[in-house]
Amino acid sequence: MSTIHLNVDGMHCASCVARVESALMSVDDVVEAHVNLATNQATVQCARDSVNVQQLLSAVTGAGYPAAQIDTNPGERDDRRHHQQVRYWLQRVAIGVVCLVPLIWLHHLVRPGPTALAWWTFLLATPVQIFVGWPYFRGAWERLRHGSVNMDSLVALGTGVAYLHGVAGLMQGTSVMSLVDAAMILSFISLGKYLEARARGRASQAIYRLLDLTPDEAMVVRSGQTVVVRPEDVRVGEQIVVRPGDRVPLDATIVTGQSEADESWLTGESLPVAKRPGSPLLAGTINGQGALTATVTQTAGSTTLDRVIELVRRAQESKADVQRLADQVVGWFVPVVLALAVSTLAAWWVVAADWRFGLSCAVAVLVVACPCALGLATPMAVIVGTGRGAEAGILIKDARVLEIAGRLDTVILDKTGTITTGAPHIAETLPADHVSEDDLLATAAAVEQLSSHPLAAAVVRLAEARGLAWQPATNMQVIPGAGIRADYDGRQILLGNDDLFERFDVAVPHAVSAVARHHREAGRQALSVAIDDAYAGTLIAEDTITSHADQAIAALTGLGLRVLMLSGDRRATAERIAAAVGINEVIAEVLPEDKEGHVRHLREQGRVVAMVGDGINDAPALATADLGIALGTGADVAIETADMVLVEHDLRAVAAAICLARRTLRTIRQNLFWAFAYNVLLLPLAAGALVPWFGVRVPPSLAAAAMAASSVSVVMNSLRLRWWRFDER
Repeated sequence: MSTIHLNVDGMHCASCVARVESALMSVDDVVEAHVNLATNQATVQCARDSVNVQQLLSAVTGAGYPAAQIDTNPGERDDRRHHQQVRYWLQRVAIGVVCLVPLIWLHHLVRPGPTALAWWTFLLATPVQIFVGWPYFRGAWERLRHGSVNMDSLVALGTGVAYLHGVAGLMQGTSVMSLVDAAMILSFISLGKYLEARARGRASQAIYRLLDLTPDEAMVVRSGQTVVVRPEDVRVGEQIVVRPGDRVPLDATIVTGQSEADESWLTGESLPVAKRPGSPLLAGTINGQGALTATVTQTAGSTTLDRVIELVRRAQESKADVQRLADQVVGWFVPVVLALAVSTLAAWWVVAADWRFGLSCAVAVLVVACPCALGLATPMAVIVGTGRGAEAGILIKDARVLEIAGRLDTVILDKTGTITTGAPHIAETLPADHVSEDDLLATAAAVEQLSSHPLAAAVVRLAEARGLAWQPATNMQVIPGAGIRADYDGRQILLGNDDLFERFDVAVPHAVSAVARHHREAGRQALSVAIDDAYAGTLIAEDTITSHADQAIAALTGLGLRVLMLSGDRRATAERIAAAVGINEVIAEVLPEDKEGHVRHLREQGRVVAMVGDGINDAPALATADLGIALGTGADVAIETADMVLVEHDLRAVAAAICLARRTLRTIRQNLFWAFAYNVLLLPLAAGALVPWFGVRVPPSLAAAAMAASSVSVVMNSLRLRWWRFDER
């Protein structure tokens, strides 16, 4: 299976999208093809890795649309193409305005007949028809050559008829108003195209900013010398130098130096993150005031930044299911409009014996119809919404995720590594009467320093945080399921649970046993210490709840969602953690392979379920859920399986992601509603349906302005997502 990306030119509406997709699907071994009108790009899934790209390009070109494969630097090319499009339409708007202003002024001075002023009207209207109208006439001709019609066909036919009618009126000594109408139609529509092109650029700024984050050069140490090379030429294992204020070129691990890094592009958090030897450096982040030497862990093209860019691209190129309705409508939209225009002319000619008025109404029908708005309704909202999410560390993999998130009613949270950090900490120390707290902790750290158990790391961390000193223990013996026996400072040390103490006949005070039992029942772990067979004290450990977890749960319940916690831990532990963060429903003592079954059971009850997890054992449940949400700090398999990835380990981002998805879906529905409503309301008005009763109609010039406004309004409504705040519902 391979994926090929193409740039496709000449597309103006959803009917163009359907035609290009059909052409691509006709090529052998093409499994799926998605065309995005907002980005003018096609994404093609092929069954074989060796598919001939030229076949794809020939198929698209044969359908009447110039195409090219996206090169290795798509960001620069996309940005350049966007600026070219803006300039292209600005030139045509300028020509239209320069000619239209005196044209309108002359129209009020012209009297019927082939006067000099009337010929000046012709001379001003003709350049507009040729230069401003050229893209539409060329597009209409290409569609006609290939046996199809689109928006260009409507505009070219409408303005062409108006222009020729105006020329005929000039020659016959009647009104030249149609010349003015033709010029106004082209000028207004081109103005809409210009505004639309500018807005599309703003919509894609999120991915442009991501593409601009990687520097063009990297300082790498080779043969003892620091040389400047392209990031693409640096290999894994080589050492790079990152100077103060430099942007990090590749993912790496710090070897020497201390500093702070601005990781706001990844996490949305503006505060810098402390960096020291052993800390990871991510491509695109900005180094602070310290010089760093780091070992490269990921080459160009496979860094965290590159993976984020690919996820955002994939989402922006995907289609939401709600767009299928628009695609089905557009399939017959343009032919129906052409038929309606002909019927309008015939009706006014036959019924009212006024073919001139009928022709004006037919032109208005052709011009007012706007399949562009239908084609842009979904992709523009998806581009802006996914880009806004990427800026905040919320990576949405597919547009369909937005629709699922809008229907969610249940959220399942894994406990370890999701609600908790998975790294226990020492919550309480209970030394015996003859032992100081520091001595108890230092003795335990001396033994645990030799162990890789998570509890051992918690003991050592606390001892280091208190500034205690100790020598490593010796002669360590691990007693499976019980604890550790070791020698320290000439004494025998036992560290473990009650089974260990029973094995070595160490008496534990009854009161201490009761306290330890109480903590265990509450889901904590008790780690007791004995020195030379005499009880010395107990350390109480518990899993660390992630910061803001309680706020995250409150936000999810505030969205009307049912929140459950899923855990393999004992029920006492799970219920204590759940109570601490405000979760009322707990599914505990679940084997890893059974998590998927619980998710499936809820779905069979009719619930729309989101699963939030981070571990390898969460991957099946993430895949089974309607919406899988993975924490970016978790296992790679969980991230690959999930539909949505939260870059930062902050559960508040789950509620923010659901809110963003709902708001984006709401925007899509608004766009589609107004695009449909616009055509349903204005097409009858343009045809003159209300003239016999109210004398109300839409003249061709106003129809052109309305058509331009419809596309621009869809784009601008989508752009509102750029300024949406995550504390809004």
